[in-house]
Amino acid sequence: MFELLSKPQRVGDAVVGRVWSFRDVTERKRLEDQLSYQALHDSLTGLGNRALFQDRLQHAVARIERGHGRLAVLFLDVDNFKAINDWLGHSAGDAVLHTIAEGIVGCQRRADTAARIGGDEFGVLVEQIGHPGEAIKLAERILMATRPPLTVGANEVSATVSIGIAFDGPGITSDQLLCNADLAMYAAKARGGNRHAEFEGKMHASDRVPVN
Repeated sequence: MFELLSKPQRVGDAVVGRVWSFRDVTERKRLEDQLSYQALHDSLTGLGNRALFQDRLQHAVARIERGHGRLAVLFLDVDNFKAINDWLGHSAGDAVLHTIAEGIVGCQRRADTAARIGGDEFGVLVEQIGHPGEAIKLAERILMATRPPLTVGANEVSATVSIGIAFDGPGITSDQLLCNADLAMYAAKARGGNRHAEFEGKMHASDRVPVN
């Protein structure tokens, strides 16, 4: 990739031509693209990070307000993740997170946005759904994909997830949607984990249980 610069060549007050110069900026552009990617993606899983997810969610909610379809947010948390880290170490925990991320990507639609929100939490933005059942089916596919035991070194690890599902509604903001999905995830975990739960208005922060 080359950067092209030019300036007029003058003799006295008259412009008699132009001087052109070329500079190879391939490496600079590569570094800029790399930094831009790193700013919006998780280095461990390759998924988007919280910043990218929140940006996509804000734009999606704005489109909904203009009457363009419906959307859902899935909030995922790995069950008993602290025990996995304590038992097998953080390298095993990282392997579990990477495998969970692969399972999510294998289940989502091309138009969906998956991200690692932080720690052992993941989010999936499901846009342009015709019916709430589409988001529920996606959650069920993810549950099925993450249920088989994972082989980490010489050990088999059971790393299931709890999933909260929240749908758009009149006047709802992106922050409220993410919070609703988070509360629904806590409800799924309180019911034993390894399942999904839909957000209901009666769910409140006081209903939370510690997340492992």
